[in-house]
Amino acid sequence: MIKLYFALIALLFFSANLSTNAQCTTTDATGCLCPDGTTECDLLPDITVSWWAIENYASGPDEYSQTGNGVNNGRLRITGSTPNIGHGPLTVRGSDYFVCGTDTLLGDPGVCPNGSSPQQLITQRIYHKNNGVMTYYDRWAGAMTYHPTHGHNHVDDWGVFTLRVEDPSDPNPLNWAIVGDGAKLGFCLMDYGTCSTYPDHCKDVNTDYMSGTTMLNGDFPNYGLGGGSYSCSPVEQGITSGYTDIYGEHLDGMWINIPPGTCNGDYWIVAEIDPHNSFLESDSTNNWTATPFTLTQQEPAGTTNFALTADNGTEFCAGGSTVLSAPAGINYLWSTGETTQTITVSQAGTYTVDLTNTCGTGTSDPMTITLLPTPSAPTFTGDTVVCTGQSTVLTATGSNVTWFNENGTEVGTGNTFTTPALTSDSTFYAESDNYIAGITEFTGLTDTSNTGGSFFTNIQALIFDVTVPLTIKSVKVIADGAGDRNIQLIDDGGNLVQAGTFTLPDGESQVDVNFNVPAGMNYQISVNGVSDLWRCNSGVNYPYEIVDTISIHNSTAGTAYYYFFYDWEITVGESTCTGPQSAQTVYVDSCSGIDDVDISASTSVYPNPNKGTFTFEFNVPGTGSFEYTIVDVVGKVIYSKEVTEQTGFYKEIISLSEAAPGIYSVVVNLMGKTSTTRFVVE
Repeated sequence: MIKLYFALIALLFFSANLSTNAQCTTTDATGCLCPDGTTECDLLPDITVSWWAIENYASGPDEYSQTGNGVNNGRLRITGSTPNIGHGPLTVRGSDYFVCGTDTLLGDPGVCPNGSSPQQLITQRIYHKNNGVMTYYDRWAGAMTYHPTHGHNHVDDWGVFTLRVEDPSDPNPLNWAIVGDGAKLGFCLMDYGTCSTYPDHCKDVNTDYMSGTTMLNGDFPNYGLGGGSYSCSPVEQGITSGYTDIYGEHLDGMWINIPPGTCNGDYWIVAEIDPHNSFLESDSTNNWTATPFTLTQQEPAGTTNFALTADNGTEFCAGGSTVLSAPAGINYLWSTGETTQTITVSQAGTYTVDLTNTCGTGTSDPMTITLLPTPSAPTFTGDTVVCTGQSTVLTATGSNVTWFNENGTEVGTGNTFTTPALTSDSTFYAESDNYIAGITEFTGLTDTSNTGGSFFTNIQALIFDVTVPLTIKSVKVIADGAGDRNIQLIDDGGNLVQAGTFTLPDGESQVDVNFNVPAGMNYQISVNGVSDLWRCNSGVNYPYEIVDTISIHNSTAGTAYYYFFYDWEITVGESTCTGPQSAQTVYVDSCSGIDDVDISASTSVYPNPNKGTFTFEFNVPGTGSFEYTIVDVVGKVIYSKEVTEQTGFYKEIISLSEAAPGIYSVVVNLMGKTSTTRFVVE
């Protein structure tokens, strides 16, 4: 009887509220109110994040230690609730445009060429009141992607959750040092419930912990605008005014990674919604909240073994840089004198930081940075003047030379390059590469002869951590039947990092995947679709690791299973250092007024181009007299000389100290026949 009484009261309240807003709908603006009291306005949403939900929903956050918890090792699982306290709904609509990589497609391709799900471009619908008339306009607002484990579409990059250390000198939690973070999460935007159903979630101020006035349905001037029935449709999603969307901590991606070595103590959970400001709101400054949380299952305080990380690795090409990061703390003093959590270094050397945080005060492990050799700019040989319509062969010094035209388009490789037929002066560029092979190591389960197992058809994955950037060069698989398999690398937030479709033979084979993997935790490698690959279900002994490089520590089905990928070939430190470019201009001469006659004698001028001083050589066939002149591009004689009774090879060093930069020709006349050689003075 008591339950029936409260149900009737709730029904009467809901009915009264509906009658109040019956003429404020997405098709009728008569009863809708503008924030400023006028009769015409955009009715915008105002999305907030509930600190109360983080702290209390589903009994609050769940912390897991670094070991013994399967896929939850080192995780802090949390709930996100995003009330809309604005005058209008957040309405998200799918479009007919999809994105695969850098390609935008009209129509849903179903699957991208690399096997991933395409992103669907979305618009935000803004409702506009003009007296009693309701209209709308749509604006582009990012993308959403099909989420296979949930079976519906998520709006991309909707939420970011971080664990931070409070900085008492800075009142803005968004500036505090980050201890751990999760991925930029995609959520399905829906009307999970009203603000009266979840009263403590909806507050007029959610950015101040333990603050804000609770808002119920009747506190919203346009309560229910949007309809109250948004769901996970690829056509339309959203959050109605006076409603909230709740994503529980049990769902995929709803966690913060706690880095190994983090100490127990007091921290803050910081949640941000729509961090890229993709959506138009009445207030975009309140899309975050901060809630205190005390870690109790990590390292005890007093452990001061601080390790640094380098986002670009510890070895990189000269001219590059890497960002060194210390664990989150209160005070920092680097060996460079800098006092921030991160520093950017571009010089070789050994770096440390003195750090104070919840673990205590100590000095980090040293990190040594090495600069890899970068080649010099190539030097050139070859003709630099041709007649209209001719080509020439250019030669450049260096290893792994690549040639480019004036537009930056690659036109050739190797030390020599034959130009196309030229009709105007053209400049070509060459650069040289140094390839550094890096160190190759092996990990993963290697011998399956002592393990039980079977062929497995469904989707499961191995889970691994990477501490330095590396390349997974190849893995061994055992296939039950030949055919294509789409192998995917997924990060901790469910985002596709790399993928490829590989044609496998029946039985055992080594697959060259060549996946480049940044440093990160809880990567998953799996087959998208039917796998038909060998899975071990006994004799499995995690972790399989290379110290300070990679640790394969679990599977998505637990530590009793090992899925699909054996004998990992790992390369660390592989790099290609590209040197500066050199430019070579080939000048085109009309060759008018000069009678070029083919004679058996040969002429050469070097170096070419030159500064006005060069060597002239002429090989006289037999014995004879000849004369030669040096003329500029218009035929003016700059220098001339007659040589008598010369036998064989003639050589002379000539200096044209007064010659202006330009194109010149050496014209040799031998027994009425002429040979012309062009050169450039720079």
